[in-house]
Amino acid sequence: MRHYILSFLLIFASLEGFSQEAFPFLNKSNQLPEDLLSKRAVVFMNVNSLKWDEEAQKIHNSFIEIGVDAVAYYALSDIMSGADATTAFYSDITERSIENMLIVHQANNGFELYATKIPEEGGFFKNDMKAFFMQAPSLTELGSDLQSRVNKSDLERENYLIIDVPETFKRTNVIKSRRVANFNPDIRIDKLAVPKFENNIMMDVDVEKANAELDSIMSQHYPFKYGLVDPGMSAEQMINEGYLLVLKKLENNGESLRRMLGYDLSEGETILISVRNGENDKVMKYRIDEHVHKYYIQQLYTKDIYLGDNWDSGKTWQEALINHVENLKAKLKK
Repeated sequence: MRHYILSFLLIFASLEGFSQEAFPFLNKSNQLPEDLLSKRAVVFMNVNSLKWDEEAQKIHNSFIEIGVDAVAYYALSDIMSGADATTAFYSDITERSIENMLIVHQANNGFELYATKIPEEGGFFKNDMKAFFMQAPSLTELGSDLQSRVNKSDLERENYLIIDVPETFKRTNVIKSRRVANFNPDIRIDKLAVPKFENNIMMDVDVEKANAELDSIMSQHYPFKYGLVDPGMSAEQMINEGYLLVLKKLENNGESLRRMLGYDLSEGETILISVRNGENDKVMKYRIDEHVHKYYIQQLYTKDIYLGDNWDSGKTWQEALINHVENLKAKLKK
């Protein structure tokens, strides 16, 4: 599973920025999935709104008429926020015997629908996946066009007991182990594994430059033992290499990140504040819907997650990393 998860995570989460081919790894097809009307499906919403659940209702009404048993809706950016998120969601979804996945994507000229199978080998996406594709100016027309396409097909409907209101998962916590709003004091002596960046199937990146910058930031700001590791290394492999902790990251809009990591959100909250302590202390403000990065550390043996004692996300991975490391350093000096 980890191969497919990690091949995505470097720059995936902000799909709204794609102006042309949003999913270049998908092999578009006109062929409807044979079990579209007989198997359960999960729907990943990728629309330009934090209120994606309202958009989900529009397309769900069409699914009811057609016979698509869409049993769960998620924001696609949540699914692809990071390795921990993808692993948690894949487990939750496949444990419900869901075999199909649909992507509803808002493009510049309307909406697109993709339908394909969830890979059995783990993760949600891999290169050259075959997927049914169609597009329309609005969600209502997308649903109507899909119904017309289904009516002309020879698909046999078996899904009749479909829920009236889409089940949306906006409050899913990706942390399945113990959550600690502080830093692990053992980090003073335990070696930290820092996964390197790697190329992914979404777009090309200058991996060498990114990893050089990652190492430079760590060497400049992090005062304890660490090492850059292959992102595909398992926890067991890292432990065998002498690591007891691993650095991790999620990226998404601020509202989703706080929700996924178990933070409280105030009603009507629109601005989030990040704090960097230490010699070069800094306070950063950003809108709750802005795309940000958040680092945290996991203990490899216990799987405990250490988030830090301040919200310290950043608009870039570099800013977020410096925030987290400087806060850690300032706290452990006390």
